[in-house]
Amino acid sequence: MGATLRGRDATRPDPNGSCRMIQIGDLNDDGSFRTRDFVRIEPNESIDDSLFLRPGDVLFPNRGTRNTAAAFDEEDPRILVGAQFFVLRPDRKRILPEFLAWSLRTSEAVRHFSSRRKGTLVQTLQRVDLEELPVAVPSLAMQGKLVALYHLSRDASVLEGRLTLLRATHLEQSLLKAAKIP
Repeated sequence: MGATLRGRDATRPDPNGSCRMIQIGDLNDDGSFRTRDFVRIEPNESIDDSLFLRPGDVLFPNRGTRNTAAAFDEEDPRILVGAQFFVLRPDRKRILPEFLAWSLRTSEAVRHFSSRRKGTLVQTLQRVDLEELPVAVPSLAMQGKLVALYHLSRDASVLEGRLTLLRATHLEQSLLKAAKIP
């Protein structure tokens, strides 16, 4: 789990803080980061080095109903996540972090986690819920191809969205122009 910071002001933003903290809202559903400008904080206690993120860690929120996961790839040695995240450190000789993060976002994983969330106001997952998710682990080469294909698909969706917007704008301009012609 991520760091448990105690105290009322433990995660209050501090522009001069010595650490940065990733929050659940910093993740998009597709596993990308909304920002890389993570909030700066100054912890009021000593932080164990093992709690700072390392490149290749996979972040998975354990609270709420969003099913997202992200492979962390920054080299900054002073970035944390709070206890609302599970931090997975995959063995890169067996599974690529990006592939594991993708696996945690699949519809199969969504069904698995949806049936295990507990709580009424704030839904939570336990570590065992994560441990019991079956994850297929093809060869590293195949994992790399699947991740690349996923990224291409995500990029295509972004481009299709832009194209739809451009078409709608063009159509609107054409209609407005036509409406002014007697």
